[in-house]
Amino acid sequence: MATQNIDDTSKTTPRETCVGTSLKPLNSEYGKVAPGWGTTPLMGFTMALFAVFLSIILEIYNSSILLDGIPISWH
Repeated sequence: MATQNIDDTSKTTPRETCVGTSLKPLNSEYGKVAPGWGTTPLMGFTMALFAVFLSIILEIYNSSILLDGIPISWH
């Protein structure tokens, strides 16, 4: 092998910090899945609203929608 460790000094154990200790409970339910659809409809609704928002922004940028009294200059 071209890469072989002769000495085990490169293998270190992880350091325990205050931040890691305080965030550990947030990871306690790793791998658990909510039964059924869970929050999927809420996520789909949010994604649809975001798509509508992006299309409105694109139409404003493309001057497809003109806003009264607001001059837009992209130059």
